[in-house]
Amino acid sequence: MYIKPFVGTASDYAKKKNWLSRPQTPDKPADLLYLYPSSCEDPLADTICTVDNPIMRLTARKNFKQQASAFEPVANLFTPYWRQVNATKLSAMSFEEVDAAEWAEPRTDVYAALDYYFENLNGGRPYFLAGHSQGSRLSYMVLSEYMKEHPDYYANMIAAYCIGDSLTGEYLEKNPHVKAAQTADDLGVVVSWNTEGPANRGRASLVVARGAMSINPLNWRTDDTPAGPELNLGSFVPHLLNPGMDELPVGADAVIDPERGTVMVMNPDFDRYTITALTGMPDLEKVFGPASYHGCDYSFFYLNIRENARLRAETWLKSHKNEI
Repeated sequence: MYIKPFVGTASDYAKKKNWLSRPQTPDKPADLLYLYPSSCEDPLADTICTVDNPIMRLTARKNFKQQASAFEPVANLFTPYWRQVNATKLSAMSFEEVDAAEWAEPRTDVYAALDYYFENLNGGRPYFLAGHSQGSRLSYMVLSEYMKEHPDYYANMIAAYCIGDSLTGEYLEKNPHVKAAQTADDLGVVVSWNTEGPANRGRASLVVARGAMSINPLNWRTDDTPAGPELNLGSFVPHLLNPGMDELPVGADAVIDPERGTVMVMNPDFDRYTITALTGMPDLEKVFGPASYHGCDYSFFYLNIRENARLRAETWLKSHKNEI
């Protein structure tokens, strides 16, 4: 049984207008379910925005092109529009208030979208779950609760990329059916990290929890073995006002900080890409710290994510070839 009642009436996912991406003729052997990050940037909207909020939909499409597109050569991309916590309200909310809001209408919509996808669109294909920030927080709800109620769906999950929000030891203890990724090709696991610079050590961040753990997206290790830029297949910087990205001449390095549980980019040249620098919004330092690369969690490691998804999909298909 679900641990909390649903709040409000779910959006209707039989309607194509409530899907950002819904392929008519899937042509790849695997799917991707993508939950976009906080995309409602509408100061006039309520704390929980409506599913048809035009600003949310526009920003969600931009995030889709900058993040979910990494999986495009590997999987059929499915992305529902869903009600979410308004990003313009986050700085004035406590963690407890944000958590309570996400368990309300956002959870109602995401679970309804999953029901429709598995019952009408999936066709038995293996799939990835991917999210970022608020989308990853909803993904953790899905893994802990929804998938516990639907073990048949969970058995077909290749991996869940819950990036930009913390996977913790406490969460894994409460949800022993959920496993953290340990290698580049293990299956049915959570792949997670938050990207920061050294100046964030000791600073509070909305997305970095006590007991956080990460996997390094360059060497796919969980210890503090550093990975240099030579392992990076392509780093990009996202544009704020359009869905494009610029490739950087030098890729981001990566090393796990074992005390903080995040992925650190040590090259000081990347200071210009912190979330406060990219957005020009200094108030975000109070939310994420002075050296958060939250806006680049995907783009710094974009092509490595793509190749890792390809490897995991190939590994899943080989290991299940007698079942297909």
